[in-house]
Order: sequence, then structure tokens, then C-alpha cells
Amino acid sequence: MSATTGDGTDAAYALGDFLRSRAQEAGLSAREIARAFQQRADREQAQIAAGAGGMNFSKSHLDRLFKGGTALPSGRFLGVFLEITSDAAGLPQHRHQALFREATELLTMARRLKTRPAALLQPQPRPEPPTTAAAIATLQAQLDLERAHRAGDRLRRELSDTQALIGTLLQIIDALRDIITELDLDLFGAPRTGGRTVPRSLAERQRIEAVEYKAAAEAELDRVDHRRRVLELLWDQAQGNLRRLATHADVGHLRPLPDPPPLPTRSVLSPGLHAESALADIATALGRVQEYNDTEEQKTAELRRALADNTPLAPDDELAILLAATRLSDPLARSAALRTVLASWAHRPSTRDTLLRLVHDDQPAIRHSAAWGLATAWAGNPKARDAVATLAGDPEYHVRQTAALGLAHGWAGDHAARDALARLVQHQDPGVRQMVMQALVQGWTDDPAVRDCLIALACDSEALVRAVAAELLAEGWPNDGVALAALRSLCDDPAESIRWIAMQGIARQGYTSATSPVTTNAILQAAELPPSYEALGTLPVAAALRQGIGFHEGITVLVGANGSGKTILLNALALSMRSMRSVLPVDQSTASRDLAKHLRITWNGRRTPYSCDHLSADAVPVLDSRASRMENWQAYLRSLLESDAAPNRIVLIDEPLGFLHPMSEPNVFDVLSELADRGLQLIVTSVRTTWTALPAARVIKIDQSAHRTASFDPTKLPDGPTLLI
Repeated sequence: MSATTGDGTDAAYALGDFLRSRAQEAGLSAREIARAFQQRADREQAQIAAGAGGMNFSKSHLDRLFKGGTALPSGRFLGVFLEITSDAAGLPQHRHQALFREATELLTMARRLKTRPAALLQPQPRPEPPTTAAAIATLQAQLDLERAHRAGDRLRRELSDTQALIGTLLQIIDALRDIITELDLDLFGAPRTGGRTVPRSLAERQRIEAVEYKAAAEAELDRVDHRRRVLELLWDQAQGNLRRLATHADVGHLRPLPDPPPLPTRSVLSPGLHAESALADIATALGRVQEYNDTEEQKTAELRRALADNTPLAPDDELAILLAATRLSDPLARSAALRTVLASWAHRPSTRDTLLRLVHDDQPAIRHSAAWGLATAWAGNPKARDAVATLAGDPEYHVRQTAALGLAHGWAGDHAARDALARLVQHQDPGVRQMVMQALVQGWTDDPAVRDCLIALACDSEALVRAVAAELLAEGWPNDGVALAALRSLCDDPAESIRWIAMQGIARQGYTSATSPVTTNAILQAAELPPSYEALGTLPVAAALRQGIGFHEGITVLVGANGSGKTILLNALALSMRSMRSVLPVDQSTASRDLAKHLRITWNGRRTPYSCDHLSADAVPVLDSRASRMENWQAYLRSLLESDAAPNRIVLIDEPLGFLHPMSEPNVFDVLSELADRGLQLIVTSVRTTWTALPAARVIKIDQSAHRTASFDPTKLPDGPTLLI
């Protein structure tokens, strides 16, 4: 708390010491705290690191945080960290709040010092963590450097060929000059050097041909020499590009540039050729030289454009470079290269081999992309299947989720893939068990082996796992006697929501009424809509009300995604009450008022409702300005018991967990259970499925996908979990 100068380094160290002391007080290691973070993340089926502040909770990150050697954490991170350690240390609530305030002050001080003007700070350079933009820039520099190398290699070959061609043309010209000299001797009657003469008419014709060929050879030589000068200029430009790109800190050392090749020394034409055969050979050679020059001039123009416009590499060359970049030490550069490969070359065999290697990468984001790439581009491939099956048990939630759903997408019906998933039904992590059930049902509908897995998980120790197993059994095996027997056994489950799911599943098979309440002691027993009511359109709440919603005498939780109509129903119920008190304005929209008029509500004839309270976590009354929002919310809920002792009260609560972190859920659950135990009937709306863990709550899904939060989109590259750097 004394760090008031500097650039925030001392304050960061103070915060690290504070957090390490809390961990020691709780008797928890960094690994145990990281595991607690992960369990919470899995419970809400969303990675905590993807929330506000980019939270990272790996063991290595915690170790660096304790030493003040990493970026400052977010306020949300501090809250979760202290909830874990305070709970493990058994600290009372007031002590926990004091520690949280102290941690917040340390964090605020460190942030303030870090953002002070540079002129006021002592120069203490600290390495900045790499960013995705920097990693992509590095990868682009590596691509540009390799592109410059390839252009240099092509220029070297072109220069070598050009100089060899210059030598050939020079020797052709020399040979023609010798032929013309010999023919002149014949024309002037002088003896030849070789002692052989030709008739004058033939000599004249051959001399004309030789002069034409010599002029043509000299013209071609001019073309080749001009191209040589252009290539030499391009060579100098390529050397400059290589030297410029090699100055980038992350692209490695510049490899040596080759020297221009020397002129050829071996003679191309034999000097002893006779004029007749030499002229015939030269005519053929010149024809080929002209064709070659035409082609090479096009290549030179392409090279010039490539160096001037930074033209991309050929696709195969670029793919090879990108695949090589997946071996870089920088994880962000590896990830950027892999995403580029998957976007354009996912179906190449070389990409498959790279993905098979990257399933063992140390970064979860890269393993996540590898699982997605194998499942989308290599569906049906046995090697890809085995690699994805390995990732189905990955420590990172998003990786194993994508792997499991990828197996269902890419190898649906494959017994080996099914068995790989089935082996995970005994996984120690309840999130894995739940995810495995979803994947098995998606890929192997009506498979008896999948049904047996669900029946085994219907006896799971985690209530949420049992609830999902019951729901899937009821949906996927409606006429199966074995599944029906399992559902009947769940009618005696300790959790009310699971008993309700089982009874609803049995009811759908015609054994009991789907709308009949489990007990007759609830004040508000049921609500339904006539089949002809269409004002709510396709909102899921309308479909649920047409089937009928039976309310529990204790706590009923209506779970559904945002926009499913839960709040409209809650407001309609509030408008239907005779005596109603509200801490927030009741929605008077047309939808709520019209629904209230058409609702068919079944009341308990023996319990006339006395009053109704309409609450929301978005409008928490402040009873104590010194207390936290959580403490005020708990106090207000308990005040409902003290404010009025009359029986037969109904409490309607819209999203009571809205502002809370999942680790605070048990605190709210305890208060609501206390209200239910005192005879109040509670009807709650929420987007979270964790209410199943509350034994006294009946969880009713408003939309059929409430428990299936995972999806596998084969058309979209995944974002994946955060890179741990």
C-alpha cells in the first residue's frame, strides 16, 4: 500500500504479494487455484478468460502474477480469486469484503501509476507481451522475406541462362564472321585456309545467308544484352529487399546471396564446321534463340512486376511457407499462420499432416483450431478421427467441446468415434460428461450404446448431468422400454427439476398428464394458453404455454435464452395478481397486458394468494451504502420474510443472477431456498442452467435448446480459447 511512485512496478509487486498471501492463507497452490477457476468456467459452459478483461487463470500466469511479472489482472479476476481463497480459508463474509476492498485499492493504484505521463516516470523498460497484430506483422515479414528469396533465386537462374545465351550468340557471330571471310576468299579467287573452294554462285548465295544470319544473331544478342542489364538492375533491387527485410528482429538472419555466375568458357560451335553444315545449324539455332528470347522477355516482365508490386507467391509456395510458420516459437504467429491455412488450403494433404502435428501444440487455441480443421476438412479420415478423439479429453474446455462435437459432425455413425466419446462418460469433469452426451446424441441417434451411456449418466453425482441425461432420454428414446424405466427411476431423484423432467418425459409417452402439477400445495399451480392464441407468434414461451407450465410450490425457474419471452410471461403473471408490490416498473406493453388477459391460471383453492412481490437483480435496493451489491441483494431478499408474516405469498424474480459471477450463485441459492422453506412460492426467470443444482427448484426449459449451449459450425473458423503467453 506504500507504492506511490515509479511506473506501477512496485504496486504490481505489492498486489502480487497480497494475492500470494491469500493463497497461502487458504492453503492453495497456484495449480489448485487454476483448477478451481477452470471448474467454474466449465460449470457455466463459457471460458472465464473470454470475459471482461481477458482473464487468464493458468498456473504459469498465476505464478507470474504472484511475482508481479505479468500484466495487471482485471477487477473480475480479483473477485473470483478472492472468492476461491476466502471459501477455502473459511473466512467470514465481512473479512472477505475487506480483503476485496484492499485488493481493489492495490489494483487501482497500480493502474494509476502505469498510466501516468512518461515524463513523470522513472525509465524502467519492461517487455510488452506480443499482440496478435504484431504476430501477423511478423508472419507477413517472413512471407515477404521468403518471397524476396524466391525472386532472388529466379533472378540468379535467369542471369545464368542469359549469360550462357550471350556466350552462345557471340560464338555464333564469330563463326559467321569466319564463314563470311572464307566465302570472300572464294569470291576473290584467293586460296582458302582449309584448301577447299566452292563455286562462285554458291559462295554468293551462302555469303548473303551468312550476312543475314549474322545481322539476326547480332539483333538477338542486343535483345539478350538488354535483358541482362534489366535483370542486373532487378538483382540489385532484390538484394536491397532482402537486406531491408532481414532487419526485422523476428525473421532470422539473411542467408548469403550467391555471386552472379561467370560467362561460359566452353565453345558452343565447333570452329572446324564447313559453311554448308554450319549455316544450316546456325539457322536452326537462331530460330530457337528467337523463340527463347520471346519467352524469357515475358518472364523478365513478370519478375519486374513481382518486385515492383510485391506480387504474392504462387499458392503452393505460400502454403509451404505458412505451414513452416506453424513451427515458429511465437504462438500468435503460429495461430495466425494456421488460420490462414485453414481458410484457403484446409483440404491439402500437407495441411492434414500439419494439423495432426498441431493437436499436440502447447497452446489451447491452436489445438482448438486443429480439432476444427480436422473435423471439417478431413471428416471420415481415420487418422484425423483418432487425433480429434484424443482432443476430446483435452484439459481446455473449448478444445474438448469442439473435438467432441467435431467427432459427431465428421464421423457420425462411426463406431470408433462413438466408442472414443463413450469412454469419456466416466471423466472426472462433469462438464466433459455433459458435453459428451450432447455429442453422442447428435452423431448417433437411436444407437442403443448411446442410450446406455445416458442411462449410466442418469445416476451421476452431479444434478446438471442427470438433468441433461433425463432430457436426452425423454427426447431421443420416446418409445424405448429401457429408457422409460430409467425415467421412472428418476421420478424419485433428490432434485425437484430432475423429477419434473422425468415426469414430463413419461407424460409425453401418454402415461400421465403433462400439465398436472407434481403437488397440489402450490399457490399458483399452472398457466396455459389456448391453442388458438397467436399474438406471441413464434416466441418459445408461447409454445411452452400451449403445452402448459406447472409451477412448483417452492421455486420454479423458467430457463431460456434472451428473447424467448420469459420476462413477458413474468410480467403477465404480475399483472394477473390482485395485490402486487414491485421494486421496478412492471412492463405495461401490449404483449404483457394481452398475455395476462388470455392466460388460463390454475390457483390452489385452499391457498388464496395474499400478495405478490415483483423483483429484478437490475433494480437492487440499496439498504446499506457500505455493503456490496451482492450483500444488498441478499439483505433485501431476506427482508421479504421480515416485512410481512402473512402466508401464501408469491415472489416473481427476473434474472436474480444477472450481475453475479457464477461463484456467487450459491449465496443467492441459499437465500431463495430459505424463502421457499418459509412457505413463499418463487417463480424465477434466468438464462443459466445451473439452477438444476438447487434441489428445491423445478427447472422448466422455455426453449428446447436451453441445455445445449454447444454448437459446431463447419462453415466458420472458430475463435477458440485465449492464447496463453
